[in-house]
Amino acid sequence: MKRRTAMGALASLVLGACGGGGGGSAFETAATAPAPQASAFAGSSNIAAWGDSHTTGLPGRADVPGYAALLRQIATGRQVFVGGSAGLTSTQIANLQAADNAHDNWVNVFWYGGNNQTQAATIKADLARSIASLAPGNDRYLVLGVTNQATPAERRGGRDYGDIVQLNADLAAQYGDRFFDVRTHLVGLFDPVNPLDVVDHGDDVVPASLRADGVHLNAAGYTAVARRVLEIIVAKGW
Repeated sequence: MKRRTAMGALASLVLGACGGGGGGSAFETAATAPAPQASAFAGSSNIAAWGDSHTTGLPGRADVPGYAALLRQIATGRQVFVGGSAGLTSTQIANLQAADNAHDNWVNVFWYGGNNQTQAATIKADLARSIASLAPGNDRYLVLGVTNQATPAERRGGRDYGDIVQLNADLAAQYGDRFFDVRTHLVGLFDPVNPLDVVDHGDDVVPASLRADGVHLNAAGYTAVARRVLEIIVAKGW
């Protein structure tokens, strides 16, 4: 278990009291919310990206690079640590992150739930545990939403569609401008002259032009994620 000193706890409380809450919609994301003042936490500007194959890529699948490798290419002057592995649930990723002491003072990005997307309570608890394990006062983190797969169960009207949309709404309400609704962002990048993309847009899933298969993005999709994540981090002065 990571140790917290009394002074660290006091610093965390003081910094937490300084944060302001927005009055926007629960669906307002970091992509649209006004950028807050830069964090007063004096930590590293390097980035630790935690997640499953959406973050790390799929071994042996060059068409599924994950966004972190692409983020590393564009995050000039920053190191990008890739934590997690393909196929892991949010709990397994959180366990790895909680055991890691080397990146607690970095900017942390959490993209959890790709392999247990219907377990909302578990995903929420795992995210909260990871955020609590950061260095005292480190409020420089970004939570990415869960993307629904291009399957009958997760397309609009499918059995699990509503639960995933509600989970993202709950995360937006909980984390405010530290939440990035990556699902909505990607859905909005559909090509209106691509018939497959138009169908996918109607079904409210990531468009075919940005997917390698029904679950994973392709290089273009992960590049779009990497660019937006870096834009948000830079805009916040982290």
